[in-house]
Amino acid sequence: MQIPAFLTTPLIPHHELQQILDTIHSGYREGLANWKVKLSTLHASEEEKRSIHELFQFLIRNISMLPSQSEEFEKKFLHLIRRRAVLDNGRIILTLGIFEEILMGLLMKDPHLPEIHTYYRWLHSLILHLTFSVYHQACAENGGPGDGASPDRIPKSPDIHTLPSLWQTVLRFDELLLTSRSLEDLLTDSVQFIVENTRHRRGALFWYSSVTRTVEGIYSYRVDLTEVRQVRALESNIPGIAWAIRETRPIYLQDAKLFFPLHYVKQFRLTSLLACTLYGENRQPVGFLLLDQDGEPFDPPDSKGFRLLEVLVARVSMVLRVKLYESTPLSPRPPASKLLTRREQELLQMIAYGYSTKHIGEILHISEHTAAEYAQTILRKLNAKNRPEAVAKGFRLGMIQ
Repeated sequence: MQIPAFLTTPLIPHHELQQILDTIHSGYREGLANWKVKLSTLHASEEEKRSIHELFQFLIRNISMLPSQSEEFEKKFLHLIRRRAVLDNGRIILTLGIFEEILMGLLMKDPHLPEIHTYYRWLHSLILHLTFSVYHQACAENGGPGDGASPDRIPKSPDIHTLPSLWQTVLRFDELLLTSRSLEDLLTDSVQFIVENTRHRRGALFWYSSVTRTVEGIYSYRVDLTEVRQVRALESNIPGIAWAIRETRPIYLQDAKLFFPLHYVKQFRLTSLLACTLYGENRQPVGFLLLDQDGEPFDPPDSKGFRLLEVLVARVSMVLRVKLYESTPLSPRPPASKLLTRREQELLQMIAYGYSTKHIGEILHISEHTAAEYAQTILRKLNAKNRPEAVAKGFRLGMIQ
């Protein structure tokens, strides 16, 4: 199977590619720490974990070989996995998928990178290319021309349907995400895809505002959309949501009555549920997806089911960030840069998210005192008496979203 034309590696100017590599290198320690946490959760032997870790380290340490030494990079990659016979193709593809997720997280945190969608395609195309290289090699080793195999056993180009089921599903989901023309298409198609491919019967997507702390229904699959969009409530009135948005992974709610108001339980016939949080910039929750079996009680999925759901939600969150923050300013007034610096605008956005001064300092790697000084400078420049007034002016001027 040839890689579809719309997934081929986009051309990126050298200085922009160097900016990508610099961002990855500067976030090396953070990425490695994230990786070690994920590695610890894998069900694998110690020998397998050592080999998986070696593969990840090779990828992140040698990515600077691209694009000038692409062939050499691929040769070294394939040589490494040949030497590590303990790694099956599923483990290799799992490592590639986590590698992509971690690197994309590093790139999304860099406010200086323009056209993040192009960089997402560049990174995703690299991972697809390596994935197909693995399967080309597997086909060659398992019976290619000249090894005595009968003609009907000569392997063809790797087909997506020969991939392990989890990553076969992920590749199809990526194609859907990359071809979504609008935010509406992205959300409606994603809800349907996730419901069907995680073997649930229905799902509903809700928007969450960290500024107003409110929840609002926006899309659904096999649930009355009119009823879903009538859901508008404060976070404090829905305990299940307050819990879900604090979790980084999908959570299973055995009895909906313990987490949702009784009138919603009756209206939507809720029993057992799966709740998945979607994240925007700076890991800020922007929504959540609820899945169930059409009102019938059900047991939690197994580890593979949870992993598939986690990967799909993480991917739609990644693309969602691009769709949400690629728009032009909401106000026709002068750009924010004429009033606030880039760092001040970034800090004002965090204030709008409700972050404390201490939390802002931790995210920006500055002291709490410095963060407080930035906040005071913002108030002075915007002629605001307090932070809520500064946030309100920021919204009106199109500085923040």
